Amino acid sequence: MESDGKHDPEAVKERRRSKRIVRRRAEILDAAKTIFLAGDYASVTIDDIADVAGISRATIYLYFKSKQEVYEELLFRDLDEMITVLTTSFDRNDSVRNNLFRMATGYMNFFRVHPEYFTTLSFFFMPGRKETLPAEAAAKISSRLNDGILAIEEAIKLGIARGEARPIDARAATLSLWGQWMGNAYLAVAGRTSFYERTIEQVYADGIDIFLDGLTMRNPT
Repeated sequence: MESDGKHDPEAVKERRRSKRIVRRRAEILDAAKTIFLAGDYASVTIDDIADVAGISRATIYLYFKSKQEVYEELLFRDLDEMITVLTTSFDRNDSVRNNLFRMATGYMNFFRVHPEYFTTLSFFFMPGRKETLPAEAAAKISSRLNDGILAIEEAIKLGIARGEARPIDARAATLSLWGQWMGNAYLAVAGRTSFYERTIEQVYADGIDIFLDGLTMRNPT
């Protein structure tokens, strides 16, 4: 009788090995983030990361080629978390209004947990913002960002197809909304929303309502 793979010793061994690799990479990235947030990127060394992670320098090189690769993978890991929230918030069976509210809430909550992406880290620039990310890393991040943008666009397109929204340029509407969310997130991280006597939840909710008032179909009077 052939093994089903689930209990095959070699398959079990490989699964365990894969889990160890994932866990070790996550530990290294967590340690690196602590260092990158605490000091200047240029002064951070692989030895610093190894010390915080409690492993040897050689061990880090088993998983990453360089400090820059560690940093880029850290960005992509956190970005992937945000985009996954956006894409999983999209429900084809729900209304455009509810879909966009869920997506906006997920986006807002990400930056509440990760304000460092408006202060120290960036999905577009190296720390210090003196230079952009290398082309290959920037392309990888842009591609993943586009997955989130496409999910928003799909929600709007679906709303148009169902007659919930006016027949407008869905891409233009999406990019406008994306920019609004980014600006709101920055206001929240900077603590500026209190100046306008609004919580960040109110700012996002009001923004979605105003956006949808212009997007959704109106009953003829």
